[in-house]
Amino acid sequence: MCDDIVLKPGNTPLSDLRQVFFTDRPVRLERSARAGVERAVEIVSDAAKAKAPIYGVNTGFGKLASVRIPVPDTALLQRNLILSHCCGVGKPLGPSLV
Repeated sequence: MCDDIVLKPGNTPLSDLRQVFFTDRPVRLERSARAGVERAVEIVSDAAKAKAPIYGVNTGFGKLASVRIPVPDTALLQRNLILSHCCGVGKPLGPSLV
């Protein structure tokens, strides 16, 4: 059994990225990256609650970019965005493309 490929934000060598692309080895994010991810979540969460419009965070998309999404609905907006991009038609893509 092979070890996981550990992605180190800002310090992942190209050879590791090639392994991600060309092998079926498990991939995980280095533990030290968690604090940065959590901070990013806070930033986006605060932005969603702010008065300033932020495209796609607390506004609609495209022609609806000028439509402000109420704070209680911003989490649903983000969930629906993910769901709307999780489906498709035709033959499924192979693992290396996904």
